[in-house]
Amino acid sequence: MKTPTIVRVLGTRPQFMQAPALHDAFKRRGVTEVLIHTGQHYDDSMSSVFFRDLGLPDPVANFSVGSHSQGVATGLMLGAIEGFLLENRPDALLVDGDTNSTLAGALAAAKLHIPVIHVEAGLRDFDRRRPEELNRIMSDHLADLNLAPIPRAMENLAKEGLAEKSKLTGDLLCDCFVLNRSKANHQVRQELGVEGTNYHLMTLHRPENTDLSELDRFVEIFEALQVIGVPVIFPVHPRTLPALEAAKAKFGSLGVVRPINPVGYLDMLGLIEGASCVFTDSGGLPREAAWSGTKVVMLFRVDTWHDMLENGWAEIGKTDKDSILDAYNRARPAGQPAVDFFGGGKAADRVADCVLHLLAAG
Repeated sequence: MKTPTIVRVLGTRPQFMQAPALHDAFKRRGVTEVLIHTGQHYDDSMSSVFFRDLGLPDPVANFSVGSHSQGVATGLMLGAIEGFLLENRPDALLVDGDTNSTLAGALAAAKLHIPVIHVEAGLRDFDRRRPEELNRIMSDHLADLNLAPIPRAMENLAKEGLAEKSKLTGDLLCDCFVLNRSKANHQVRQELGVEGTNYHLMTLHRPENTDLSELDRFVEIFEALQVIGVPVIFPVHPRTLPALEAAKAKFGSLGVVRPINPVGYLDMLGLIEGASCVFTDSGGLPREAAWSGTKVVMLFRVDTWHDMLENGWAEIGKTDKDSILDAYNRARPAGQPAVDFFGGGKAADRVADCVLHLLAAG
């Protein structure tokens, strides 16, 4: 078999973090992996810093799609990825997760009859109002090979008739954590003046929490944090800035919440490890907090990462201030059991072997 070439679509922070371990696993097997960047996350603090922190090669193409409505952004990515695939004709295309970049890549390749591999497949929160849920469902059904991070994801794929083209591999994000935990930048805590103090960490970016039409939800989150009374470091996602300015106008002050610019991966690991609790609506940060042994409250309106909830590795604040406070009071640290559950840092080799088996089968 000739040396295979796989195009991998990246576009957002979690996808950058899931790339290094698999890139190295492919390299060890003689597979050429070509990275392309949609530009869904585009400024230095949300994109380039992760390539530097994690030692990723620069993408061979960056489509610089930037910030648009869901449909416009996905359409621009679809056209750009299709053009790249037509010009380069790889043996397969690999996508991660549930972003617009994921769906655009999967759809472009499937229409060109290029095999599609979907990593982090099979996750469901069963709420089709959320764009991520639609992206992950459609990507799973377009894929020729679904690679599930946890057993529950395999169960979901089987229920949708996808068992025969699905494998359980573990979580590539856990690989990244295991490989980089010792490199966490603890200096960032000194730079922010929180070293040795009791502080919390928060990230928010999902429309259900940050759209101006959902400002009441944003305010409830901030009010809960004021009741808890512990200083909160808040790296602000660019799409959250309008809601943050509206909250400032409403309160006149953000109280215990301290906004800072977005931070890179190693800085974030350092902040997670020093925090007493993490509040987040991210998909990846709850896992990183659990693996670090830091308490975590997920800020979603519906249950997600059900295994995290059932094992007591995370709690969820669904609706109002009281539900957030209740979740905070229930939260307990996890640690090594959560690392083991998500594959123990060994997913990349399993993913690479599954991909090679697919390509060998033709």
